[in-house]
Amino acid sequence: MSDSDTITGIAWYRRDQWARLRELAADADRLEEEFEDWLAGAQKTIVRMTTTGGRVRRVDIDLDDLVRWCRHEGRPLDSAARAAFAAERLRFGFERADSENV
Repeated sequence: MSDSDTITGIAWYRRDQWARLRELAADADRLEEEFEDWLAGAQKTIVRMTTTGGRVRRVDIDLDDLVRWCRHEGRPLDSAARAAFAAERLRFGFERADSENV
């Protein structure tokens, strides 16, 4: 696989799970307080990456699945774990259905 074939997965959180994610996250102080602020930043990241030729896919994150995965892996629910979970989900085809046109 060449660099041009590389796809970057962006963890895509659910509005109705945001407050709980902040409650459970080991690094909650690094997360935006409001979902809308996170969403705006995530959208800017996608635009920046695609503008420079990157291939990006939104990876739907169900918080219960993430929590189970962290427990199974023995990892704290932090940014590194969230990124690893998103990458694993992307490999197994769990990106958002509308992510082709991101």
